[in-house]
Amino acid sequence: MADKNKKKTDTIDDTVETNVRSKKFWKFWVVMVAINIGLLVVIGRLLYIQTINADYYLERAKRQQQSKIALAPERGNIYDRNGNVLASNLKSVSIAVDPKVLKNKEDIAKIIEKNLGIDSKRILDKINSANGEFLWIVRRVMPDKVAELRKIKDRGLLLIDEPTRYYNYSSIGAQLIGCTSIDNRGLGGLELQYDSLLKGHPGYIIMYKDARGNLRPAVNLPAIDPINGSDIHLTIDIELQKIVEFELMQGVINAQAVAGTVVALNPNTGELLAVASYPGYNPNSTATYSADGMRNRAIADAYEPGSTFKSITASAGIEEKVAKPNDIFNGFGGRIQLANVTIRDEHPLGMATFEQGFRYSSNIILSQVAMKLPDQKFYKYIRDFGFGLPSHINLPGEISGRIPKFNNMNAIDKRYIGFGYGILVTPMQLVAAYSAIANDGILMKPYVVSGIVKNGDTIRQFSPEKIRKTISKETAKTVTKLLCAVVDSGTGKLAHLQDLKIAGKTGTTQKMVSGSYSKSNYYASFVGYYPADNPQICLLVCLDRPQNSYYGGAVAAPVFKNIALRWASISPEILEEQGIKRNRHNANTVYVPELTGLSIDDARLILSELDLKLSTTLTSGIIVSQMPRSGSRIVRGSTILTKINYSNDSDTSKISNMSVTLPDASGLTLRRAISILHNAGYRARIVGSGTVKEQRWEVTAAGERLCILICK
Repeated sequence: MADKNKKKTDTIDDTVETNVRSKKFWKFWVVMVAINIGLLVVIGRLLYIQTINADYYLERAKRQQQSKIALAPERGNIYDRNGNVLASNLKSVSIAVDPKVLKNKEDIAKIIEKNLGIDSKRILDKINSANGEFLWIVRRVMPDKVAELRKIKDRGLLLIDEPTRYYNYSSIGAQLIGCTSIDNRGLGGLELQYDSLLKGHPGYIIMYKDARGNLRPAVNLPAIDPINGSDIHLTIDIELQKIVEFELMQGVINAQAVAGTVVALNPNTGELLAVASYPGYNPNSTATYSADGMRNRAIADAYEPGSTFKSITASAGIEEKVAKPNDIFNGFGGRIQLANVTIRDEHPLGMATFEQGFRYSSNIILSQVAMKLPDQKFYKYIRDFGFGLPSHINLPGEISGRIPKFNNMNAIDKRYIGFGYGILVTPMQLVAAYSAIANDGILMKPYVVSGIVKNGDTIRQFSPEKIRKTISKETAKTVTKLLCAVVDSGTGKLAHLQDLKIAGKTGTTQKMVSGSYSKSNYYASFVGYYPADNPQICLLVCLDRPQNSYYGGAVAAPVFKNIALRWASISPEILEEQGIKRNRHNANTVYVPELTGLSIDDARLILSELDLKLSTTLTSGIIVSQMPRSGSRIVRGSTILTKINYSNDSDTSKISNMSVTLPDASGLTLRRAISILHNAGYRARIVGSGTVKEQRWEVTAAGERLCILICK
């Protein structure tokens, strides 16, 4: 029995041992299979990574080990005709962060607030709410503003060098030159038109990045240098541009107009010498950007030209021999009724010569000349002078204006077109048309870019381009004589200058409001060229909705005169034409500029460019009279005697022995009188229009002085 039990026990032990060995065997193979499968997976993955998808993982490794740093190109410079830099570049720094690794965000935010004035809480909110790995904090600041930030060692702080656009003359020429976005892309003007040439092409450099994020250069890694933008050279003269913008601003303010435009062309070549719109903006300050201030009104606005268009009607009439200067026309006493419309003249005429009708801007007589022209012929002359067509000047945003088709003109429409109504023109078109008359009837294509330069080599040159002959040389000379008579003794007398023959025409146009012509909204304009016998400059001044007086001869002609006399004193071309063959700023005599109504600071600035002096030693005040008068010719270095309204002058040590006087505006034009009173801080009430014959002072209920100007 005992033996049986022992055998049974041995059998059980053998079975257990066998089972254990069997289990160990299977565990071993399970482990071995698992290990082999794992090895196969690893090998397969390695094969996949190193062969099949090697490029993808190689690129990921490069991104971790290398950093591609963009190298921004410098935008091309913009120059005026004399090589003065109008737009250039400054070195600047942009601040960015990686929110995921940034550690010292509170300190960084405080330093930015201290140096740049940006609220630190706003910066922190921006960082904390960011999702990505890159966030701009502020773009393009001056390097000295980030000196403290450079001392902070933080992988998440990025200081990136970037060039920033800088406009050397600030707001001067702003609508023409345009501006750029924060990414240095052109937004308007020439910056937009030639953006592809100016912006250049970016480059890059590859650098190694260590585990701490520090960058170091790698000589064996590729680098592409940026290609800087091309430079652009313009036909603009910045000295004339400064004169134009100052006088336009004064004209708009004095006339209490809404806006104004000036365009100046060289009639012989089509070169744009100056173009300005007011109000404007400062391209160096984004806070001043506005659609109204950035608009170049010279090419983007169209208006009915009114009496300035009469020169086109006269040119067509004389060329077609339906009107001669001595031909007699009936002025109908200044009023004619035609069907259900009435045509009126501001200066009534009876039987008068065509020259007289033109000199006094007779709507009635010019409408008769238009009616003498066949419809198709009249339409052809309008088109030949460039109306209804873009001038194709190399600027963005130009419109074509509008002219009616000749087969759609009825008799009344044709009469109205004869004196400038029923047709829409741009200031650029009008000054180009007058330039054709000044250029013996040859219409030139306006242009503003004279050349494009790349790395010192001229890659494109622009030259004067003749479009067509509009009228004969003889007709052009005849029309020029008519225009000179307008300035000498007609509606444009306020543009007259001593010793400088000016050919010009006034324009006063009622604006269309809600389908009918307004009796309170006008365009006042003056367009002309000089010297009349060999024109060097053609100039248009247009004021939108002047309030003090709406006549072109009263508010636009004086602006033209002020520009003309200042430019005639420093322009080499005009000085040479007048027989003064000297360099700019080196002629013996100059024209005295108009100073009345200006501050002492503005007057001194204007006189300095002419080498003239101001008699007063006061530091502030308004000039109310001057001697010699504006337009006089005097020797350089002379002193201009002035009478100053210094009632607001704080320098009492200089005026203690003088009696304070109120401005005297008697005998002045309304424009100049308003200028003096406005700059002196006084309000005015106007009775009548024209020249100030009398003035009276009253004290309002609020205790303010009010000047009543009685004009005739």
